[in-house]
Amino acid sequence: MRRGVLGVLLSVLLLASTAALVYWDFSAYIETPVEAGPDRQVKVVVPQGSTLSHVVSLLEEQGLVASPNYFRLYLVLKDEADKLKAGVYYFSVKETPADLAADLVRGPRIPFNVVTIKEGFNIWQVARAFEQGGIATADEVLDLASDEQFVAQLGIPLPKNADVLSPLEGFVFPETYYVAPGQTLRSILTRMVQQTFKELRAAKKRNIEAYARVMEETGFTDFELVTLASIIERETALQNEKKLVASVFLNRIKRGWLLQTDPTLTYTVEKKGSKPEAADRQNRNNRYNTYQYIGLPPGPICNPGRETFDAVVAPSKTRFLYFVAKGDGSGGHFFSTNLADHDAAVKKYLAPKPENAKMQ
Repeated sequence: MRRGVLGVLLSVLLLASTAALVYWDFSAYIETPVEAGPDRQVKVVVPQGSTLSHVVSLLEEQGLVASPNYFRLYLVLKDEADKLKAGVYYFSVKETPADLAADLVRGPRIPFNVVTIKEGFNIWQVARAFEQGGIATADEVLDLASDEQFVAQLGIPLPKNADVLSPLEGFVFPETYYVAPGQTLRSILTRMVQQTFKELRAAKKRNIEAYARVMEETGFTDFELVTLASIIERETALQNEKKLVASVFLNRIKRGWLLQTDPTLTYTVEKKGSKPEAADRQNRNNRYNTYQYIGLPPGPICNPGRETFDAVVAPSKTRFLYFVAKGDGSGGHFFSTNLADHDAAVKKYLAPKPENAKMQ
């Protein structure tokens, strides 16, 4: 009996001593500066909507958090795990983890603006995003986007005598950007365009063999690749369809067919990419109208994202020549290799529903 009691006491003492050691280790970590050497600043960008785990991972990647479990525990114990603020931070390595946590709860010391460019935004939507972010007016963005000298400095590979509505279209990479005070509109747009070049190069590198095949078959310039990518971006938001859509357009281009893609119909100053109507297909005044003009439009119709760059340099190998939206809320499409199957699919997916037919 005594041995049993003694064993329980020993277990309790062992647990207590272990807990004490853990508490001591935890307390020492929280109150010890990140680095013992000279002071330096570390920049960390916390995106909007970041989870606690994501924020801790960002700090860990920058060498600011050596014990992510302790750091998370500290924030949970202080009931501040869901109070971390997005923004651009400049942390000192002389700060303790407790200081870092306090900074994240307080928010960035340097105010900043945020502009989010979504995949498929056209230049008019980009301009509105800048205005909503409090960075510049929409007119200022549109004026600079049409500045030929500025565009030339950016290195955008516009074809000679290019008849484009906006030479910057297609090259404003979709991303969330944090803009610190003092940054000019020119510097921000330059950063966005440079990111587009970087992403396109990375897509080619990831898909080097497929890209070589595309170049052998089409001889497309980078400007033409971005133009085709912009059409794919507007045709489907589904990642698993982008390469299929790319294959359809490339197959039609090889045959010298009209692309007949609806998103090009309203890429005009008047309609600014709004939903097309049947009459828009007859508008020969719109050089972007791919129902009237063979081949690619004069330039991009929106700003494509990373996945779409992958699709345009590494399309699927198919014989598809047509596709039609299923209209079932999935965003998916039905693909066909011949006109008869396509017409049948159009009747199936685009025919008026019985309830709608009764109302007409």
